[in-house]
Formats: sequence, structure tokens, C-alpha cells
Amino acid sequence: MVTPATEAALAGEQAHSPEHETCLHLDADTRLDASRRLKSVRGHVEGVLRMLDDPDVYCVDVLKQVSAVQGALRKVSDNVLRAHIRDHVATAALRGDSEHIVDELMEALKYKA
Repeated sequence: MVTPATEAALAGEQAHSPEHETCLHLDADTRLDASRRLKSVRGHVEGVLRMLDDPDVYCVDVLKQVSAVQGALRKVSDNVLRAHIRDHVATAALRGDSEHIVDELMEALKYKA
């Protein structure tokens, strides 16, 4: 699937920055999904904080909730990485920046949750 961002990049319409040969952006659907999920995570973290206000909170219950938050963050990370691979890595050869994108991907994988 070719997204509008990919079409623009292939047409040479992308913006330039000193840090990158081309400036590629996260697609709107992925940004919206990540934002929605992170707002949910924020609410979940606030719920865990409320649990901790209870002196009778059970340790395992806190651990379960922290694990749920980590899972939600992992899902955001997975979706953003998938979008990056789909929209930028897979089209790098067409843009002529394969080496740069591979280096960038290797760096991004260091932050994979």
C-alpha cells in the first residue's frame, strides 16, 4: 500500500532537514491510534497511582496493572515501528536512501519496547 506520504517522498516533495537527507513523517492513522492508546495508558497509570494510595493494596494486583500498562506501551511501539517499516524502510530503495534508512532502523530497534 502506498500512502500519501510515500507518494510525496517518491515524487521528491519531501522536506529537507540538516539531520536527515529526507524528512519522513509518521502517517496520520498511526499517529491518531498511538495518541488514543497513550491517552488510555495515561488513564491506566492514574488508576495504578490511585491503587497505591490504598494502604491495603495487594502487591500482585499492582504488578498486574503495571504489566497491562507495559503491554499497551508495547503495542504503541509495535504499531509505530510497523508504520516506519511499511512507509519508510520498504520504500527506501525507490528514494535512494537505503543505507541511511537501514542505519536509522538499526538505531530505532534499540528503543523497541
